[in-house]
Amino acid sequence: ILYMVCLITMSERKIICDGLVKTYRSKKWERLIPPRYTYKTVRALDGLSFEIERGEVFGLLGPNGAGKTTTIQSLAGLLIPDAGEVSVFGIDPVTEPERVKRIVGVVAGGNPRQLYNKLSARENLRYWGYLFGLSGSDLEKRINYLLELVNLTDRADDLIEKFSAGMTQRIIIARGLIHDPQVLLLDEPTVGLDPKSSREIRAFIKKQLVDEGEKTVLLTTHEMHVAEELSDRIAIINHGKVIALDRPEALRKRANGGMRIDVDIRNLDEQILSHLANDGVAVIDTSRDADDLTVTHVTFKAEDEDAALQRIIEAVLKRPEARLLSMAVREPSLEDAFVFLTERNDEEVSVDA
Repeated sequence: ILYMVCLITMSERKIICDGLVKTYRSKKWERLIPPRYTYKTVRALDGLSFEIERGEVFGLLGPNGAGKTTTIQSLAGLLIPDAGEVSVFGIDPVTEPERVKRIVGVVAGGNPRQLYNKLSARENLRYWGYLFGLSGSDLEKRINYLLELVNLTDRADDLIEKFSAGMTQRIIIARGLIHDPQVLLLDEPTVGLDPKSSREIRAFIKKQLVDEGEKTVLLTTHEMHVAEELSDRIAIINHGKVIALDRPEALRKRANGGMRIDVDIRNLDEQILSHLANDGVAVIDTSRDADDLTVTHVTFKAEDEDAALQRIIEAVLKRPEARLLSMAVREPSLEDAFVFLTERNDEEVSVDA
């Protein structure tokens, strides 16, 4: 009995996804006469498992179609998995969806249609408060508190259509907080924002929501610097399952190879890259400069950065028309680890298929 009580107590302090499976089946009309359909089955979640501690910021990263949105919908009680178990602080979203919605707030970035443009910020919050059963002076106090929290008290009665993208996103976050949830599911909260607005939203999440508000946060984003700045731990998912889970600094070390060397070269040609490959310097990525198409950004990886730097310089000097503009040595980034781990997983899935 004591063992069971301990298990229940532990589950009430965690968000748990255990072996989640979700398959979607779509139908496409191929032709009219005679009618013919083709069916496609996609397994969005394929045994997804992880746990989130109370008060933790947990990053969920993955390529498009990896299963991030399906995971959020499962946790929020908006979708029923085909198999596996979900628990949000001891509440099962499948059997008690109304109860879980009382403690979970969902915030999606990049979609202003979550608000009514012809209503003011205050009216939007009041509307969403009504939907959660709030009313009267308690609701008005909550609205005033949230407007102050997101620093928009002076714009409370302005229409949403007059707001900037950053201001709109702050009201979307306030909307997700209207019922004072214990858990926030943040789906791309900084997407489409300018650097200043993105920085303000990140600071708000870290200070007001986590440090002061003691919220538990599940964060999905394609912006690696956002995930690295905010997350205590990060799970990288691909093809519906977790392929890596650790603290950001530990994940960075899992990137293949050693140090990264970022180089800008004018008039780069294949002979330079070929010469470097023969010297054991691997090319990870190349891209053209948007403002000057004669300049190419190249990222190399090398175990011995001193030797690699010398080889790069020598290779460029051998081509009179080429010019080395800049070089920088850095440790592997979270993005490097993300790309390496997902590409390796794609190869493994392809071989298994």
